Amino acid sequence: MRVFMVAGVAAMVLALGAGCADEGGATDAAASAAGTSAAASPSAAGGDPACDSIKALQVQYFDKIIAGLQKAVQASQGGDSAGGVAALADAKKLAAEWAGKLEPLAAQVADAELKPAVTRFVGQLKQYSTDEAGTIAQIQTAGPAFTSVLLKVCP
Repeated sequence: MRVFMVAGVAAMVLALGAGCADEGGATDAAASAAGTSAAASPSAAGGDPACDSIKALQVQYFDKIIAGLQKAVQASQGGDSAGGVAALADAKKLAAEWAGKLEPLAAQVADAELKPAVTRFVGQLKQYSTDEAGTIAQIQTAGPAFTSVLLKVCP
């Protein structure tokens, strides 16, 4: 059981990292995204009016979820199964919070490409936060796909 959890959590860390990280890693990518959204208004640059809020949420939750997943991996690898399960539960709680905050923004998105990407990602976050099996692979696909569309529409 512990091996499966470690493998699944490690896959999740890699999936979210692949969606946002550059060579500097997840923290640098989140900081870069924060700097990007602060430096230029996506609305003024031709992006969707909801871009600023969506990007701010990504910056807010991405690092926290990655840290929680890394903590789960470290705890599990160190033989602390209870700590790993607790850290994973915390990451799932954060995913649910992120989905809850993204969902109303999906209704505000005007861009025809971004709207379904946000809606799909909200669904994936909700499923990940409530389901123990089968969602890691979906997040591995959904995280990078969502980030790709977000960065395209919200420069």
